[in-house]
Amino acid sequence: MRLVHVSDLHFGAVSPLLPEALKSAILAAKPEVLVVSGDLTQRGRASEFQEARSFLDSIPLPQLVVPGNHDVPRWWLLWERFRRPWSHYRKFIQTDLEPVWTSPDLFIVGANSARVAGWHPDWSRGKLTRHQMDRLVRLGTQAEADALRVLVVHHPPAAPPQGIKRHLIGRQREFSESVNRAGVDLVLAGHFHISYAQTLPLTGGESSRNCVLSAVSTATSHRLKGEPNGFHVIEGDSHGIVILPWIWNGAEYLPGKPWRFQCEPGKRDWREVSA
Repeated sequence: MRLVHVSDLHFGAVSPLLPEALKSAILAAKPEVLVVSGDLTQRGRASEFQEARSFLDSIPLPQLVVPGNHDVPRWWLLWERFRRPWSHYRKFIQTDLEPVWTSPDLFIVGANSARVAGWHPDWSRGKLTRHQMDRLVRLGTQAEADALRVLVVHHPPAAPPQGIKRHLIGRQREFSESVNRAGVDLVLAGHFHISYAQTLPLTGGESSRNCVLSAVSTATSHRLKGEPNGFHVIEGDSHGIVILPWIWNGAEYLPGKPWRFQCEPGKRDWREVSA
């Protein structure tokens, strides 16, 4: 299988040249499916969602999209944020906040980790509810045995090598256990605007194991966090995965150095391998 993973498009705060260049790069990669892991907009405005919708419509590929914390109306629009937080998203992007996409060799589950509010002052944090995690486990049991099982969320469950730990997905222990029990091979996330891929230790379930985490930089926004815009092209199956970062150099997206992972047969236990 081959998929393209983009995140944090942030329409309303994009660099003007990037959407068209990104579209060309995605189509050139010829993926089976395009995955978008949230933050399609900057402030959750209708006009921004319309721009995001036009961009997605310009890419004639199957797509799986989940929302991010920026896709909720801003905190000062309290009535709209609490009474109809997903109205613009449902109108312009899709009604389903947690879609599923399947093919004979690929099983992708989307989960909405964005929250309308929280007990902490920073409402950009994310988590999955117990109901969402139970759903993930239930869906995981329905996947074909040899299909690569993928979970898409906005908030990453582990920090990048630089050590940034803010805004990791909440309920870490419960999240790890549900991902393990669902047999997930690959978690796709965004949020940090940093590109990295690594093994993710999982606990709970019948035994501990590792899956793979792939997080991407912002694909099109000027809101950079110390590295260029980019996206990932991911190839493989339930035995091996190659994650190739594509990086904006000021004129075009170009491939970087890939990460490679292999799975121990029969255990869905992943490890990183050298090129």
